[in-house]
Amino acid sequence: MVSVLAIAALPGCTADDAAGRAAPGSVPATSTSAPPPSAMAPPPAPAPTEPVPVARDAGYADAVASFGEAQVQQAVTDHARIARIALADCHRWTTGRTDPALTGLLDPALLNRVEEELRRPPGSVPSLLSHLPDDDGNGHDLAAAVRTGCDGSGPLRYDTGGVPNAVHVDRSDGGPRLVQVASYAVTVTFGGTVVGAGQDWVLTSTPTASGWRLTDAAATAQVNWFPA
Repeated sequence: MVSVLAIAALPGCTADDAAGRAAPGSVPATSTSAPPPSAMAPPPAPAPTEPVPVARDAGYADAVASFGEAQVQQAVTDHARIARIALADCHRWTTGRTDPALTGLLDPALLNRVEEELRRPPGSVPSLLSHLPDDDGNGHDLAAAVRTGCDGSGPLRYDTGGVPNAVHVDRSDGGPRLVQVASYAVTVTFGGTVVGAGQDWVLTSTPTASGWRLTDAAATAQVNWFPA
């Protein structure tokens, strides 16, 4: 899980990153306990201004040889944006609707899967998106606190300790895919409540004619909510 003492700042990501992408159709609401439709979604976070730091190891060299360095950087930038949305999903938490940015970043089959996971009984570990807990383990009822506001625009961080931010190429199932193993964390503000959210992920993306699409995501535990 994320070690908040060993994380490097990374600028936020925004819907502008997906300019020019071909997006699938609209996505239905997935939450049965969403705030009223009149709730206003928060503005997107600022655009990234620096490359995502990735371990320059043999896996990275293979990825660059397979896809090109610019494409590898685009993929990990997309992953960082997806991680931010998943950890600070203010749009869905305040409107009950899936963040529309995900339609241009996730393969439709994966998007359907992560939305279906949100309808499962509490206790199961979702692969990407999560509901807010009524007890985050630190005395906060985040499911209630979100009604006072939601801001996840702070710096996105990744763990440089136990889970290095590294990529490699998966050729086990047809064409090559880019796999990234990383931990992310972000500060989320719910009105007067400020908390941190972190998660370990294995994210897999496949190149398509319209850009990278996340085709698989795996997490081994629930989101780690920690004092910010």
